[in-house]
Amino acid sequence: MNISCDIIRDLLPLYHDKVCSEKSRKLVEEHLTSCNNCKLELEQIHADIKGVNNMEDTKPIREIAKKWKRDKNSAFLKGTMLVSVLSCIGCSIAYNAIGSYVAADGTLVEPFGFIPLAYLFGFIALLSGVGLGIVSIVKRIRRVKFH
Repeated sequence: MNISCDIIRDLLPLYHDKVCSEKSRKLVEEHLTSCNNCKLELEQIHADIKGVNNMEDTKPIREIAKKWKRDKNSAFLKGTMLVSVLSCIGCSIAYNAIGSYVAADGTLVEPFGFIPLAYLFGFIALLSGVGLGIVSIVKRIRRVKFH
């Protein structure tokens, strides 16, 4: 049976990965005995796949991924710090803007809940700042260490 090279080239990746049927496998093997162009194509597929599996080529990509992860962490800490500082300031302004007053029954009414919230947001901003400082020190140490 004479099969065209185009059909065999379509089957070559499946043949190489050993996922084609037994009939297709025999058909490809029979064709390869008489066609040097398809043999070269199969060798090229093998070389391409072997090149992809080379782990040395992925080393620069892994380094870039590590850097992006560190940058993502510092960006998260910067955002957390900014939002916390703004929330702390907002709570302080709201407490002072609303003010306090004496109700008709003689009780003092004030928006006391804003005070602990302002302290909480201030504490979160402080922790984010410390974390950001640690991340920047680690970055600096790594930069000095590798250069």
